[in-house]
Amino acid sequence: MKEITAYKCKKCGRIHYPKHERCLTCKHREFEPIHPEGNVKLLTFTQIFNLPWGFDERFLYIGVVQFANGVKAMGQIDAPDGADLRLGMTLKAEWEPVRTVFDEPVYGLKLKPLG
Repeated sequence: MKEITAYKCKKCGRIHYPKHERCLTCKHREFEPIHPEGNVKLLTFTQIFNLPWGFDERFLYIGVVQFANGVKAMGQIDAPDGADLRLGMTLKAEWEPVRTVFDEPVYGLKLKPLG
């Protein structure tokens, strides 16, 4: 997987993804780069029916997940019918194309149920 970089505040330890100029908690400006680790836990998800131009699907699922080291991120869930999705389940996160724009792939976080 292509590395995603999150940022940990050097003063209070809050993790930011994506990066902010100042910590949202303590307003400090110094950060340490960290990378997500391991599989992810599904915190919440939703189904989107009104997709923008460039998506070939009728609908898709978007989820917010948390990596083992606390990094939270949002990605597209690879679940065609969504019947097996449940909060707290473990997913595998991969960096891969999520759609095509002008015949060029657009990459993003793709989440795949394990098992």
